[in-house]
Amino acid sequence: MDPFTRKRFETILCSARDSLIESLRSLEDPEKHHERHGEPMDEADVVVMEHQRETLRRLQNRYRQLYWEIEGALKRLKDGDFGVCDRCGDPIQLRRLEVQPTARLCIDCQRELEKHMGSPQRPASTGSAFDSRAPENLLIPQWRYPECVNS
Repeated sequence: MDPFTRKRFETILCSARDSLIESLRSLEDPEKHHERHGEPMDEADVVVMEHQRETLRRLQNRYRQLYWEIEGALKRLKDGDFGVCDRCGDPIQLRRLEVQPTARLCIDCQRELEKHMGSPQRPASTGSAFDSRAPENLLIPQWRYPECVNS
């Protein structure tokens, strides 16, 4: 990968990481909002607050996962492994990396994984040869553009 392209991906990944960090800092626990404003809480408020808290927890986990995916991509960029498929060792197409900069598999290997796994996030119930060769860390969800990264 040429130095210009490396720098471009480094900029994209660092910008996304910084946006995620800012988004994580801005997420607020709904209970703190009630405490600050001294609002009384009835049963409906408690139920809504629990729902908001669970939604917030899921969002925070999603952002943290994406953060670690970005950190991994930055490490691969630094080590010179960025843009190389973890499974077959072939280069990952630039078009794929532009859409999904944290991609660790070329499109063919990703399709094969999804075909055998049913979903990239769940282990397969079949005993195919691909399953035994796929490291567990390849099963993490790939790049997503949450609202914090697009802003």
